[in-house]
Amino acid sequence: MRNKNTKIQFLKISSLSLLITLAVLLFIVLSNPLRRSEENIKNRLLSKTPLGTQFSEVKKYIKKQGWEIDTFEDENRGFLDQREHELKVVGEKSIRASLGDYHDIQMGYKANVTVFWGFDKDSRLIDIWVWKTWDAP
Repeated sequence: MRNKNTKIQFLKISSLSLLITLAVLLFIVLSNPLRRSEENIKNRLLSKTPLGTQFSEVKKYIKKQGWEIDTFEDENRGFLDQREHELKVVGEKSIRASLGDYHDIQMGYKANVTVFWGFDKDSRLIDIWVWKTWDAP
């Protein structure tokens, strides 16, 4: 009888441990800020780099976060805004940075979050565009 009770206790503890581990992993995955909507990420970035922020300050903020500034940092041209069907260039200067990747469970692919900051001729921030892309296997 004692051996049967021990097995049942072991199964209960193992099941509980597995459930706790899965819950923690799910929490970690879902709490990744890159999983938030593009609009949510943009609003968070605007709270840290509000419109009017100088080019050099945005660049400093990006580096402080450890994000990778792409080779598309350009002090001579804005970024190509592809949010709408009609393409337009935003700003006179721009910075493009990759915030990182995550595995999109719903899509089944790796997703990347890239951000474009656009600046006017006086190097003041005028727009932010958050762009998510997915890589197919």
